Amino acid sequence: MTRVDFYLLPSTDETARLRVVCRLAVKIFGLGQQLHIHTADAQQAQKLDRLLWTFQDTSFLPHSLVGSESATPITIGYDNAPATDGDVLINLAPDTPHFFSRFERVAEVVDEQPDVRVAGRTRYRFYRDRGYALQHHQLGS
Repeated sequence: MTRVDFYLLPSTDETARLRVVCRLAVKIFGLGQQLHIHTADAQQAQKLDRLLWTFQDTSFLPHSLVGSESATPITIGYDNAPATDGDVLINLAPDTPHFFSRFERVAEVVDEQPDVRVAGRTRYRFYRDRGYALQHHQLGS
């Protein structure tokens, strides 16, 4: 059964939330795992794509947007399911992706923006009510 981790960030800054995603991506890539990042929309996908290129001067995270010709260990998408299953799904969308159970692990990154927090609570109840193992990680500011 898919393991679900909630990363709780005490911030209302979207860039801080995306930086947490980048840090998680570094860790996941370092473990040799496949990662798909599901964003809320095309604008957020593009912003995350740019941030992954500039996040760290000392490391490279091979990634691509879903639909590009590149096969990379990290993919970013917003409206469709990824073509293949993976190890980890990071969800930034307000809804639970219908394909989440194709992954061994789901990471939900939630900050203090009211709409993000409310949507996060709704997804938490969704997973809890279906018996998924839930973990919480309170992040510092």
